[in-house]
Amino acid sequence: MAIRWSRTLRIIDANLNRAREAARVAEEYARFALDSAEYAGRLKQVRHKLRELAAMLDAGSGRLAAARDTPGDVGRELSTPAEKQRGGASEVAIASLKRLQEALRVVEEYAKIEHSEAAAVAEKLRYEAYAVESGLLSPRNRLRHARLCVVVTTKLCRGRDVAEVTQAAIRGGAGMIQLREKEMDGAEFLALAKRLRRVTAEQAALLIVNDRVDIAAASGADGVHLGQTDLPCTEARKLLGANAVIGVSTHEMGEARGAASDGADYVGAGAVFHTQTKVPERLAGLEYIRALASEMEIPFYAIGGINADTVPSVLEAGASRVAVCSAIIGADDVEGAARSIRNLLPAPEESDKVG
Repeated sequence: MAIRWSRTLRIIDANLNRAREAARVAEEYARFALDSAEYAGRLKQVRHKLRELAAMLDAGSGRLAAARDTPGDVGRELSTPAEKQRGGASEVAIASLKRLQEALRVVEEYAKIEHSEAAAVAEKLRYEAYAVESGLLSPRNRLRHARLCVVVTTKLCRGRDVAEVTQAAIRGGAGMIQLREKEMDGAEFLALAKRLRRVTAEQAALLIVNDRVDIAAASGADGVHLGQTDLPCTEARKLLGANAVIGVSTHEMGEARGAASDGADYVGAGAVFHTQTKVPERLAGLEYIRALASEMEIPFYAIGGINADTVPSVLEAGASRVAVCSAIIGADDVEGAARSIRNLLPAPEESDKVG
């Protein structure tokens, strides 16, 4: 019996260590990549509960450490090529949360042999790990932290590589990239969207495709931004799924109310000012921003003529998010231009509502 329990403890000890490491890696992603105090706190609590679980199984005897045999672990040299590479910060977090769940399942099953109470604690922690994964990595949750949206279009990048411009914008503080290519054919648009999907995944930013639900789905983008004459939000949701981010362009309160009612996660509000990107049929102006701020419960992005000089006035009108195109992607220093605008915006609040 003692030998059997010693071998079981060796399994449990290895997986408790694995779980703590995985939780810490995911916690750092929540804390530094997404600025999410909520999920960083939940993962920190998981680590605390893992220490309590280890103490419960060890019972002050030191038997967990005594059962450890790192040099004799035949699995130390076993690995797969996929374990040695990650496509970006979000992939690191995903892998770590999967590792956490798997380790907890092992602890749960082997603890059943001698300590049913500990097994129940491990099970509860495993379900918390599932809940954290679902919330932390959901595009709709990540929208909460995206104050600056940068609209990327090839013709305004001044001949520079679009992916490099996008990377610079994200480094400067863009939490969301909206890819807008009104004149590009489908195959070229899809290829570009896939390139930017890799960039945004690596840098933990959202990728939203303008107008084209099919391109958004095929490229693995986080969502789509729809105009008033595009596919209805409700139909786009059916195609992209419950976790997709869907935004809608609006120019007055009736459109905004309709978008919110249809399940949009955010609305674009504008054009607020005259813009170099396109000639608006009408200016929504700052009055529209004030109306949205007083009524709208989902996020809204002030768009149209937004730059470092005009941001203060939209903030004063009640906006806390902006969407910017030429003032950033057309700047000599894209990263610096993005940072100058992002620094004017408020920090995300955990109480911010999403769709």
